[in-house]
Amino acid sequence: MINRSALVWMTLAITAGTGLFMLKYEVRAMEERLIQIKQRTLNNLEMVHVLKAEWSHLNQPTRLEDLGRRLLSLEPMIAQQSISIADIPMRPEPVSNAVSGLNTDDGTPAFSEISPAAGQGPPLLATYRRVQ
Repeated sequence: MINRSALVWMTLAITAGTGLFMLKYEVRAMEERLIQIKQRTLNNLEMVHVLKAEWSHLNQPTRLEDLGRRLLSLEPMIAQQSISIADIPMRPEPVSNAVSGLNTDDGTPAFSEISPAAGQGPPLLATYRRVQ
């Protein structure tokens, strides 16, 4: 009986030792992976800081104004260039269907009229004018 119980305990001890050995190396691999992930996270944060600094430099109003003047020949709009809404001309009336007989036999148009896309209005007024 003692031999059997000793054999069972010895088997359990060997199994526990092997399990702990494997667990130890698994934990080491996970720790190394965690260190790599932390390092990549820090690198990404540094890149974000660099990109934010570049963005703030590129969007400086004085720099953009200088680029607009040099490359696009733009100047700020003056008050005499603005008009009221009432001064904007209305759209021309659509052409009737009678042109070149585009009606069907019962008098309905053969093609539907093309209307501007929903949500599109007149073009926005420019805040700069071209220098000539």
